[in-house]
Amino acid sequence: MKESNIDPRFYNSETGKPFETCLVCSASLQESGDDYFVERIFRRVPNLGITEAIFEYGMCMPCAEQMRKELSEESRKKVEHYFEQRLSERDPESGEPDMEICLLTGTPIADSIEFSYHVHCRGDRMVHSIFPYAVSEIAMEEISTLLSDETIDQLDDFKGKYFTGPPEYADLLNPKRLIPL
Repeated sequence: MKESNIDPRFYNSETGKPFETCLVCSASLQESGDDYFVERIFRRVPNLGITEAIFEYGMCMPCAEQMRKELSEESRKKVEHYFEQRLSERDPESGEPDMEICLLTGTPIADSIEFSYHVHCRGDRMVHSIFPYAVSEIAMEEISTLLSDETIDQLDDFKGKYFTGPPEYADLLNPKRLIPL
C-alpha cells in the first residue's frame, strides 16, 4: 500500500498538527507507528463564508475495532452493505478517492453544508487504500437511516463522552453524523 505525509486536511484544528493521541485510550498515535483513523466532521456557514470542524478525533485501531463491535449487528451489516453497494458502482479505474467528491454518492463536497473526512494513518503517514475519503451530507443522511436505535444511542453516548467543544456546537453534532468505522 502506498503511504504519504499526512494531508493537512486531517490535522487537529486546535494544534494545526497531526493528531497525537487516541481519543479513547490516549495511546500515542505518532510515536507508536501503529495504525489509527482520523475522522473530521465539518459544517459550512455560507452566510459567514466559513467552514469549521464541529467534531474531530484520532482513534487507534484497537479502540476503533472495539467501538465497531459495540454497535448493533444490524447497523454494522446495513452500513457495510451500503458501502459495498456504493463502492461497486464506482469506476474501478478511477484510482484513489478524490477528496473533493463524496466517495459514496459522487457528489461534490463543495455542495454539502456538512461533510466529513476520513483517513487511515500509520504513525506520521497516511495509508492509501479506500482511504482517504470524503463523505457528503447526502451520504451521511442515507447512512443515518440504516442505524438502529441501539446504535444511535451508542453514538450519542460516544458524542457525550468525548465531545469537548463549545456547548453551542454540542447540539450541532447529531450522533447520526458519526460514521461507524
